Amino acid sequence: MARAAPADLAISRRRFMATSAAFAALAAAPAWAEALPGALDAEALGVRPGDADQSRALTRALERAAREGRPLALGPGVYRVSNVTLPDGVMLVGAPHATRLELSGSGPVLKAKGAKRLALRGLTFDGGAIPGAAETGVLEFADVAALAIDDVTVLDAGANSVMLLRSGGTVRDCRFEGARQAALFSIDGKGLSLTDSVILGCRNNGVLLRRNDKADESSVISRNRIEDTGALDGGLGWNGNAINVSKAGGVMISGNAIRRSAFSAVRAHAADDVMITDNLCLDSGETCIFAEYGFSGAVISSNLVDGAGNGICVANFNEGGRLGTVVGNVVRNLFRRKKLDGPGESYGLGIGVEADVAVTGNVVENAPTAGINAGWGPYLRDVTISGNVVRGCDVGISVSVVEGVGPATIVGNTVTGFRRGGVLGYRWDKAATPDLAVGGSGGLPGLIVAQNTLK
Repeated sequence: MARAAPADLAISRRRFMATSAAFAALAAAPAWAEALPGALDAEALGVRPGDADQSRALTRALERAAREGRPLALGPGVYRVSNVTLPDGVMLVGAPHATRLELSGSGPVLKAKGAKRLALRGLTFDGGAIPGAAETGVLEFADVAALAIDDVTVLDAGANSVMLLRSGGTVRDCRFEGARQAALFSIDGKGLSLTDSVILGCRNNGVLLRRNDKADESSVISRNRIEDTGALDGGLGWNGNAINVSKAGGVMISGNAIRRSAFSAVRAHAADDVMITDNLCLDSGETCIFAEYGFSGAVISSNLVDGAGNGICVANFNEGGRLGTVVGNVVRNLFRRKKLDGPGESYGLGIGVEADVAVTGNVVENAPTAGINAGWGPYLRDVTISGNVVRGCDVGISVSVVEGVGPATIVGNTVTGFRRGGVLGYRWDKAATPDLAVGGSGGLPGLIVAQNTLK
């Protein structure tokens, strides 16, 4: 007699437990639709839990609900479906934590295209870790103007939990766990709000907002808990980020609690007018908060960074990256690690900036390279570093002094416990001056170093 493989046993056991719990809830409750005034009862329309595929029955029930302008109530139980299209205007409502839709084949569980309004509430979706292409999802939406996903759980997506194309709306109070790619992947978004959700164990990115061409999209990512983001597919930074924004302007990222990202807690790539504020960022594997490449305008304030390769970087003036503030952050416990693109070690920097940036009122502690750095080679222009506290770093503040650098002002900082110098000038990665905090700027053009407190 053939025995089931261990993986098959695990899936069968999980399905048995989910089915048993759902049917227990069903037996103890009246018809689910009775709790939703005006709703259609999906079971009365032929949609029933169990092992049989319910895709056709659910499609018919959704079409009727849309025609009649009524919510469709899907009761407790496990429903096996795939490639079900949501008609415009439909609201599908389940019993929270008791209504479960499992992917029965290839493709998404639910999809929609060109709808004006859609709503999903109180549902659990299980992708079964069935593999999918990088731009697919358990839930897929294209050209949906106003999407509302509320109190929804998506487990074990073989690619993304939610895939959005040219769509907008709200995702709130949701849980996404174990996605092969990202919990939410949006391309060319139309104003998306992701709030008050939990994102766990995504293996390439947590949240990914990407545009094909730079433009404003007015998205908000706020008050989410994002943990254990991996970088399964490797690379130099495209993967491994809890929040990854590329070419999307006008994005607000605030109040998130982010732990254990393989690369960055927040990565903003060529994203104009980005605000990264009030985030808790612990144990990032590379640069924790990164505004990079051709961006213009970045506000990075009131974040707490504890444990990272680098803390906060506002970089790539050579690619047009410029203009920002780094204000009121606490950055500590940085570490050096192997370079990603060459031999040897690097990182260990608290705050690094290059062009048109004010660095004010930050506290940096325990950086094995430098607490604050201004410029890299000739890439330095109009930087002010003032009113910061820098403690226990190898170098307190470092500044590029190669030919062709622009103005920099380093005034009124408190630097203590440094090992090599309070303020040092660098030519690329080599110290090139005595301690400027002791002797002044030494006649270097455009550089002012004054009134810093050393100990």
